Amino acid sequence: MASLYSHHKISPEKNKGKVVLFFPSFGLDEADNWMPFPYLYLAPFMEKAGFEVSIVDARVESEWELVLENELKDAFACGITSMSGPDLDYAAKAAKIARGMKNDITVIWGGHHVSALPDEVFNEDVADFVFLGPAEFSFPVVLDCIFNKKEIPDDMKGVLYKKDGKILGNKNVNAAVFDYDDKPAYHLIDVEKYRSKNNIAAYFKTRGCPFKCTFCATGNFNVSDKTIKQYSDEIKYIIKDLGFRSICFRDPTFFLKACTVMDVAELIHSTSQSMGEKIKWKGQARGTFHRQYKPEQFEFMKKSGLSSVMFGVESGSQRMLDFMVKKVRRDEYIKSAKVLADLGIEMYASFMFAMPGETVDDLKESIALMHELKAINPNILLQNCIFIPLPATKMFKDAIALGYTPPTTLKGWSERNISSRFSERNDITWMKKSLYDEYVKIYNNEFGHYKHAWEKENDGEYVNPMAAPQHS
Repeated sequence: MASLYSHHKISPEKNKGKVVLFFPSFGLDEADNWMPFPYLYLAPFMEKAGFEVSIVDARVESEWELVLENELKDAFACGITSMSGPDLDYAAKAAKIARGMKNDITVIWGGHHVSALPDEVFNEDVADFVFLGPAEFSFPVVLDCIFNKKEIPDDMKGVLYKKDGKILGNKNVNAAVFDYDDKPAYHLIDVEKYRSKNNIAAYFKTRGCPFKCTFCATGNFNVSDKTIKQYSDEIKYIIKDLGFRSICFRDPTFFLKACTVMDVAELIHSTSQSMGEKIKWKGQARGTFHRQYKPEQFEFMKKSGLSSVMFGVESGSQRMLDFMVKKVRRDEYIKSAKVLADLGIEMYASFMFAMPGETVDDLKESIALMHELKAINPNILLQNCIFIPLPATKMFKDAIALGYTPPTTLKGWSERNISSRFSERNDITWMKKSLYDEYVKIYNNEFGHYKHAWEKENDGEYVNPMAAPQHS
């Protein structure tokens, strides 16, 4: 596929300079980390344009500050990504390290938080450029401009920069594009640092999401799928070359398009057959999962290694589901639970609590649905999430209207606790105190000292159906 900005001439010389891409930590004790996917997709476009790329990941480098400083010594630019949580603290520290280097380094930010609140990073003087949304095609052009000291093209979407004290650029975001031939830059990372004890690799086959749930910060509502050849080659590479034995498809709506899902199932099944080794896989579905496939297709997915299906149920209250614009009925989850129970496949169901506008009755309906699902499908993992307002979302605005005062600094955002234990949260100011106290009492009576899924697995209270022999 041709570049969206192929009409801009990038200077042809190689070895133009080095760019360091920094991935921040969330400060959690989790041993398993996804690979730094934004950079795996972005780096090939940078390398093709003649730049040297280095990835520094604070999640897997215990002395990441020293590693970053060393990598920046011969770099001219530093890219930083972030969400709206504790990772912002690491991201801000990385920016300050780049600012403190003797060589002149251009600091460039991307990710959901700065896409929503670009002014904050400019105001705190930790960024020279901010990229909004996908940047594979625009980033190399801007880097070329920086390296050759040229003006940024006016038609470059999703790029903001500060000049003479003013924020300039184009806030329109590029559409999601994923059907390009460039393979992820696995060669730039030590894959072993991302190999979990269950030997599971995360993978994205789709970019974007067509649904508009009001709590979600995806922000890109068009969808782009990798081509059949692209995902076939990449999945086989993950299994055969990298040696992973389970694949977790992280697409928000992986099961939405039945034809490609069955193609993936056939691919994994045939690969397993040729290797004489069972490959397991899982993906994320909507409540409508139960009616999207024929019985024989469900059976084949099971045969191919499907071991778990993830659902963002969010609430057992139809009122709240409608409020979130989930576009799904409560009973859909019950029907999907029955399908998975008959197949003997785990149902991974995530619920969200303490949302703006939620009542005690809504909470009780969620708890009731959890019990119903558990009774139907014993192979179920119930996961709780206490709502966290994400900037630029509809529910973020709902929380503000109900009394929530969001942080206004990167430090403030980074200090928000993302725990699903109410005892560790102090930010739920969108609920009146009387409602909050009653709500928390019922929640704690039901769940006790709640444990996240990874904590349950570490404590031996949960056996992951994706578990596979360790890679040797």
